[in-house]
Amino acid sequence: MIILKVMGGLGNQMFEVAYARSLSLEFKEDIYLDTSAYNNYKIRGFSIPHLNISNSLKYIDDIEISNINRVYLKSSQKAYHVYQKVVRELTGRDRFGKGPFKVLSTIGLYYNFDRYYYETLTNNSKIKCLYGYFQSEKYFEKYKEQIAEELRVKTPPTDKEKKLIEEINSCNAVAVSMRLGDDYMKSSSLNVCTEDFYYKGMDHIYNNHKDAVFYIFSDSIERAKEQFNFKFPVRYIEGFSDYESLRLLYSCKHFVISNSSFSWWGSYLAENPNKIVVAPNKWYKDTKEKPDIFLENMVLIEV
Repeated sequence: MIILKVMGGLGNQMFEVAYARSLSLEFKEDIYLDTSAYNNYKIRGFSIPHLNISNSLKYIDDIEISNINRVYLKSSQKAYHVYQKVVRELTGRDRFGKGPFKVLSTIGLYYNFDRYYYETLTNNSKIKCLYGYFQSEKYFEKYKEQIAEELRVKTPPTDKEKKLIEEINSCNAVAVSMRLGDDYMKSSSLNVCTEDFYYKGMDHIYNNHKDAVFYIFSDSIERAKEQFNFKFPVRYIEGFSDYESLRLLYSCKHFVISNSSFSWWGSYLAENPNKIVVAPNKWYKDTKEKPDIFLENMVLIEV
């Protein structure tokens, strides 16, 4: 069995589930979600049940696990969390998890909070536990077509969303996905995108598509209205849940994304084969190497 500790907002949840799904397809094993993190995490909700992939998922409460195994998994996750935090603070390094990942994965513990991809080693562990964000296509690349389809929204759209989807489909829609919430603006690790980044990104797409129609997505739409002075007409997307916003995002044809996993998935799931995806050239403040979240087709602009 594969046990996944789910954490973070919808974008992070999707990266985590994508890796778990890839392992389940490779090893022919069921996935059981541990959603206990959401008992205390109030910033984002657990939204995976609204995606197609939820049909292939079960929950840890649905199976019998010995108390010894429960304590073992919980304590090992706490120990790893402390380890990676201490090492990062003491060394200032952001790539140090390769060795631990290689060793721990041999006993079924796929733990990694680095921003880099590490090769998955096969093992015969009865329980395989995933703990980390796994923000790279490389973790599920072998099955990416199937997984991308499974990560689309299954919950039927409301009439309001249907109308907007029809509008987006009728034009050369460009999603400008901004992360502006306080948790992002005050982040100690994420490299906050400047106003100029978004303006340059919109210019780049307009220079390639004069019929571009810009749609603004944000976790703080009021801040977007107040802070930005766009030279193009824009339509603000508001009043939708995270999974509804995700569907609206991937319905667009081109993208200017912030350094957000939610933005990443919105652009990734879009089916336009000629899509332009503009992204910030630096995802994190403290990375000395290019993190593996970047894709080759992205147009990188200085933040």
